[in-house]
Amino acid sequence: MSDPNGDPNVWMEQISPTKVAIWREYISHLRYLSDEVWKGMKLFLTINGFVLILIFVTAGESSRLVAAVLSILGILLTLTARYILKRNRVYYLQMLMKKTLLEKELGFYDVKFAGTEVDLALPWRLGPQAIALIQENPDKWVEVQIRGPGTIVRWLFVIYEVLMGLYGLILVAVLVSVLSKM
Repeated sequence: MSDPNGDPNVWMEQISPTKVAIWREYISHLRYLSDEVWKGMKLFLTINGFVLILIFVTAGESSRLVAAVLSILGILLTLTARYILKRNRVYYLQMLMKKTLLEKELGFYDVKFAGTEVDLALPWRLGPQAIALIQENPDKWVEVQIRGPGTIVRWLFVIYEVLMGLYGLILVAVLVSVLSKM
């Protein structure tokens, strides 16, 4: 490794052990929050799958009420899942922001491996443009990144919205069926 300002060993000695401990805690929280997204997705998609199967298994003239109730339940369930995903995403982005700013302060972005442009910023790294945006307006950066382009979470939101649309279509079909019989 080489430090543009001198010996990397001097740089390492100057790092505060307390800040490194905080940085490790940030990394740990990022892992936890990342895992929670997938646990929540598995749980809510499984439950949604059962609700949809119940709706289609019980489809028929005599079970319109059951389909309507299950559709409303599905919408409420999916709204809850979206809310949890959004809250988790906000927590994740706030932690990522703190980790990134601490890495910047510790010099992880300034020290490079010898002969490369690879710096010491570790997993869940953000580029210099993102750091500038965070420093300019942290709340706005978090808000924009909740459904950030090119992220997996953006597609998770889309999955939930498609499910809500499907439940809505089922509910409308049931209502049309009931009204057409009147």
